[in-house]
Amino acid sequence: MKHKVLAYITRRRNGRTQLLVFTHRDFPEAGVQVPAGTVEPDEPVEAALFREVHEESGLTPEQVRLVAQVAEFADQAWGTVRHVFHLDADDLPEAWAHTVHGAGEDAGMVFNYYWVSLGQGLELAGAQGRFLDRLDGGQGHDDAHHRH
Repeated sequence: MKHKVLAYITRRRNGRTQLLVFTHRDFPEAGVQVPAGTVEPDEPVEAALFREVHEESGLTPEQVRLVAQVAEFADQAWGTVRHVFHLDADDLPEAWAHTVHGAGEDAGMVFNYYWVSLGQGLELAGAQGRFLDRLDGGQGHDDAHHRH
């Protein structure tokens, strides 16, 4: 089984939680995505998370803070185990373009990053959004994190 990481990077603006997303400059048909990638053999999962975030967005570990691992699930159909993490960031630009580096298949591609508010019908490509409801941050739903 291949191990994959996925990063939900959020910030708070005007009382709302915003998610960092990107589109491919040259392949808009790829849809709206978040940073994600493959864990290398013998690489710790958290190390892979920060490496993938850096390769795909240019963000360094000093610019993002690990909040929690929100999910870990095996997808038998794809032969993968996906590790989904929530990270927090604050002093980042409203938007930027980043040329992907590293050895992956997306090396050299340009990703256009921007922020979107959660809970506004956001559709992420490849079912990347399936665990967004587990983020604790004011999406207007009731969940196990809140006590009444």
